[in-house]
Amino acid sequence: MLYVFLVVFGLSAIVFAVKYYRQKIAIRLLTESLASRTSILAHSKDFKGTHENWIQLVEELNNLIEKINALDKQSTGHLQQIDATLGSLHEGVLMIDRDNYILLANSVLQTFFPNLADSVGKRLESGLHSSEFLEFVARVKKGEGAPRCEMAFNDDPQKIWMEVSAATLLEEGELNSPWYLFVLHDITQLKRLELVRKQFVANASHELKTPVSIIKGYSETLMSDHASMQDSDRDRFISTIHRNAERLALLIEDLLSLSRLESDSLSLDFGQSDLMAWILEFSSECRARIEADGRELRLAFETDQAPALVQFDALKLRQVFENLVENAKKYSPANGAIEIGARVIDGELEAWVLDMGTGVPERDLARIFERFYRVDQGRSRETGGTGLGLSIVKHIIDLHNGRVWAENVEEAGLKVVFRVPRAHEPARRQVV
Repeated sequence: MLYVFLVVFGLSAIVFAVKYYRQKIAIRLLTESLASRTSILAHSKDFKGTHENWIQLVEELNNLIEKINALDKQSTGHLQQIDATLGSLHEGVLMIDRDNYILLANSVLQTFFPNLADSVGKRLESGLHSSEFLEFVARVKKGEGAPRCEMAFNDDPQKIWMEVSAATLLEEGELNSPWYLFVLHDITQLKRLELVRKQFVANASHELKTPVSIIKGYSETLMSDHASMQDSDRDRFISTIHRNAERLALLIEDLLSLSRLESDSLSLDFGQSDLMAWILEFSSECRARIEADGRELRLAFETDQAPALVQFDALKLRQVFENLVENAKKYSPANGAIEIGARVIDGELEAWVLDMGTGVPERDLARIFERFYRVDQGRSRETGGTGLGLSIVKHIIDLHNGRVWAENVEEAGLKVVFRVPRAHEPARRQVV
């Protein structure tokens, strides 16, 4: 009896072990199938002898995998269509799901934000570090706030301004996963121009206000007290009014010059000539004026070079040298020297004007070509400068397809240098 029981128990254990092993294999196959999203054959040898419930489970799983694959294919098709449609846009396009995972980031957006390269499938926060934008995304998901706003990305001096608009592509319930589309339009240049305009208006108003206030105050004093004023006071008042009127006229003329240089309708009278010889001739003409102010004119030319043929507008280039020489005269000490030079280098003609002043602090060198920018406000007004001379110089050199910069020279002063292409590299007008 005991023997029979042991035999039955052993056979039962073997049957149970076989079933357990088969179920373990089935569970492993189901797990692998879900992970790889591939269907499995319910009637394969791995499921031979398996209970009907397992067969039914496998069939349900296969149906589920088929639906998931169909949805993925549909989603991929949607993204490909959107990517193809938006590929030619100049705006940055970003698409995310409800969990902030990136579905699409076009090449333009990756140009603006390199961290978004290869970011599809990653969370938005890992590639775009902007709390303001992330807050905007959260508001869009909640249906709050305006669907369009302006915001800044990054810090100065590489601040990028974007106009961001948002839309919900798929409502909740469709595929059970809404998509959110964000279009980022670069308005950095517009913001910079707006800032320049505001600064220009503020600076121009300030510069115009000073001489006008002086003229108004002195003229009102003359009108009310001219009968009782001494002749010396009257002459001093009239002289002050005249000096500020001249400064006002000079400022207006420089503003008009800038306006004309920035006009799209400006036409330059280009002619091809030996610019080296032209500069030498100009230097000879202005020598008398420089020496009359108690200063020496030094010339530094390369005379062993062939003629430096350049296409240039003689009147505009004369304006460049007039401004540079006048600037050098203002900041050179009495009995100092002014150097005008030119040479041919790297297929370009390089010219410069050097004064014997105190130079410019390194932090200000890159900004002295800005309108109304002065290193020393008080000293500039004492010398009668408008703060526009070097800005005019830069505009004219830009129109000659050249470049201009300033540098301090040891044991000398400030050297303003510009280069323009020689005739074998035709000059092309640039819109500034």
